[in-house]
Amino acid sequence: MEHFFDSFFILSTIFALSLGRIVKVPAGPLIRVEGRDIVIPCNVSHFDGPPEQDFDWELTQDSGSIMHVVSTLDSSFTDKSYEDRVNSGEIAVERTSASSVVLRIKHVKLTDSGKYKCLTPSTDASISGNYDAEVELRVISDSLKVAAPKSRSKAGSITEGSSFDLRCTASQDSVEGTHLSVTWEVRRGATSEKILSLNPDGGVMAGSGYSQRYQAGVVRLELLGNGVYRLVVAHALPTDEGTYVCVAGQWVKDKSGAWKNILEKSTDVGEVKVTPIASSLMVSVGEGNVTLNADSTLELTCTVATANSDAIRIEVTWYVGPTPSADQGSSRLLVHMDRDSVVNGSDAITVSRVSADTTRLVFREVEKTDTGYYFCKVVGWMPQSGRTWYKAAEKTTTSVRVTVTLLEPTYSVLLSAPTTPHFSDDPTELECKVTDVQNANGTRMTVSWHYRKPTPADLPFSDDLIATMDQNWDLQAGEKYKERVGKGHIVLTKLDPAVFKLQILHTRDSDRGEYFCTVSAWAQTKDHSWVKTKDVSSRNLPVYWDQEDPSLIVVATPLKAVFSGGDTFEMACKVTGKKLKNPKYSVLINVEEPSGRKIRKIMSMSQDSVTRLEEWNEKNRLDSVVLEKSSADEFHFRMYGTQISDAGYYYCEVTAWTPDAGNTWSEATRDISNKVKIDFENTGPAFSVSLHSDRLTVYPGETVKIECVITVHGAAAGTDNISYDVKWSVSTEDKSVFLVSMDRWGLMTLAPRNGTSDCSLERIKPRTYRLSIHNTEDTDQGNYHCSVTPWLQTSDGSWQKSLEIQSEPVLLKVDFAMLESLKYPLLLGAAAALCVGLLAMLIGYIGARFCCKNALQGDMRGNRQLVSMEMD
Repeated sequence: MEHFFDSFFILSTIFALSLGRIVKVPAGPLIRVEGRDIVIPCNVSHFDGPPEQDFDWELTQDSGSIMHVVSTLDSSFTDKSYEDRVNSGEIAVERTSASSVVLRIKHVKLTDSGKYKCLTPSTDASISGNYDAEVELRVISDSLKVAAPKSRSKAGSITEGSSFDLRCTASQDSVEGTHLSVTWEVRRGATSEKILSLNPDGGVMAGSGYSQRYQAGVVRLELLGNGVYRLVVAHALPTDEGTYVCVAGQWVKDKSGAWKNILEKSTDVGEVKVTPIASSLMVSVGEGNVTLNADSTLELTCTVATANSDAIRIEVTWYVGPTPSADQGSSRLLVHMDRDSVVNGSDAITVSRVSADTTRLVFREVEKTDTGYYFCKVVGWMPQSGRTWYKAAEKTTTSVRVTVTLLEPTYSVLLSAPTTPHFSDDPTELECKVTDVQNANGTRMTVSWHYRKPTPADLPFSDDLIATMDQNWDLQAGEKYKERVGKGHIVLTKLDPAVFKLQILHTRDSDRGEYFCTVSAWAQTKDHSWVKTKDVSSRNLPVYWDQEDPSLIVVATPLKAVFSGGDTFEMACKVTGKKLKNPKYSVLINVEEPSGRKIRKIMSMSQDSVTRLEEWNEKNRLDSVVLEKSSADEFHFRMYGTQISDAGYYYCEVTAWTPDAGNTWSEATRDISNKVKIDFENTGPAFSVSLHSDRLTVYPGETVKIECVITVHGAAAGTDNISYDVKWSVSTEDKSVFLVSMDRWGLMTLAPRNGTSDCSLERIKPRTYRLSIHNTEDTDQGNYHCSVTPWLQTSDGSWQKSLEIQSEPVLLKVDFAMLESLKYPLLLGAAAALCVGLLAMLIGYIGARFCCKNALQGDMRGNRQLVSMEMD
């Protein structure tokens, strides 16, 4: 490996030396303006020796004399004629790298013209290449001029859409190789934007914000001769406001063909203020409030006043709203005329332009429904580049109140009750009559029937719609009465144009209250539709009859008492009803647990004698409960093979149903009986359940174990005549979730899980069950419960199910272990950092050992002369 690196270094050195030293300066000539700064770079490459090279600068003047200007190594190198400028820093050489410098001359003078040579003293082992390079500098006089003849510029304050032009003069003395450019800019605050530029090659270029307007000819640059340049802006926009600046530039082209700016001057030509059309746009509706009769013609004018009206086109839209402050969203559009005077209206409503600033709305055959607040919206459009238009202004007039009067019909409404009920289910008949009718020619009358439920005087009342007739005499029933009207139990008829009748064939107790009718008058419009013009309501008519509320008395009697498990329990429920008309009864058997915490529905029988199991869902005992109807008002409930878990308080819940019209049944009243207790003389031992957890706080991914311990009181431990159903669940703030269970035969049921954790249940002792939660996660946090149902074996070998008991909850918390989660990433990061450090040290050692050589030492000034050939 060592021989390989030595060979590579020797070949590289020979290749570099074969190229030879190269010194470079920019290609000339360099043309600069008197008084400006100039920077001439110089760099050397392909040299041997130390990496930092020295440079000398010489000037060969036009007279042929050679002047020493400045050096990076020898301060005495500078001629006396340049010492003051070098000492003051006006002339300086600055390093930009170890092998490159720049010669900087501030405020260059005409006498600085000449050929500048950059020399590099030799540090090479052999002479090869060039050791100096020369570039010509031409310093010309500052002849660039730019001015603004304000007397010939048309600027100042103008209106949006107007035109303006600005002028400036720019010139320079004719010097070979220099070219003139002129740029117009607009300054807004601290920022400037280019508008148009006349480039040094004679081409015109537009700024990014003015490109489209320049192509459309709206913005242009004109050459008027004698160095006068004019900027013309047609159809001024509000964004054209600002201070306009004329910038003149002097350019030269280098050997590569690229343009370089050597001098630039600017002058403020003038400030332009653009007044937006929106600030001068005024719109108004000429007339004041208007009142006219129906079928008349409404005429309104909208007047527009604005500055520069010749450059703007007007779009007009008319609206009518319900209130003076109504906007377009809540108003009705009447007619629209666009900026090209194209009208989108109808035969009855149109708009026309009567003068340059006035439009007229014509609304023929107005109706009462056309009453409202009329206003017009005006939009001013201005032309812009590309034959397009933009919205320059938008205003809305104040509204004008237009009232359309109509002779309304006058009439009165009388409500009477030809037939009233004396008992529930009797018919009711109401008659609504229209009297004292005037001005009703061509008017159509319809009716609406309403019911008001009796309420105390201090409470608000509400009205229910029974049915209504629309303008076409079509019947529409209220939501609460749709079924009765549809079945014909409520009948509405129209006896003649002024008499309406309501019939309730079977009056219910819930129909007791007050009734009234409302008669509506409808007028036909010109489009043959109907519009409601008036509503008149009758007085309230009460419909009542004497009524006593129905009642029930339910008595439960035990027929067979229960003293031990396996006996039959029987209970009779006797029903006594009062103030009920042809009732039928439905029965529900309920049981209340001895603790009083829970009420469970066992079995029910409908009024049609259809029985149904409610919450009795024990698969092996579905046929052990029976509910029978022994008479119209008596029911028997039996339970065969009672178990200890059946202990509790049993009672009957009876509902009385009475018939309605159409053989439908409605609930009249309900009652519950007294409670009958099922108890057992000897229920066996007592039980209690407790939970024990190995820990209450775990980290994600760990396993936690919770033990459910059953304690038996009153029986010897380890007996074989007791078995258990065990169920685990976890509860959070809003719900309880079943986890796993094990029945008395040892069969386990596991609920499906959505997360990554898992749980298992095992019996570790005769009365100890362990729940294990593996790979815990944050969703496993909560209160854990253990529910136990004991089963006791009787002397005859049968099993009795006891009451379910539940443990107190155990709260399990899942914490996030910050240190544990960061342990492995930190170890891996430290190991990676150590490996990278060792690798860096190895690379450094190899480079220092094989790839580097000692730098040349000695007097740098002594090495300035060429080395003797004998040194080779």
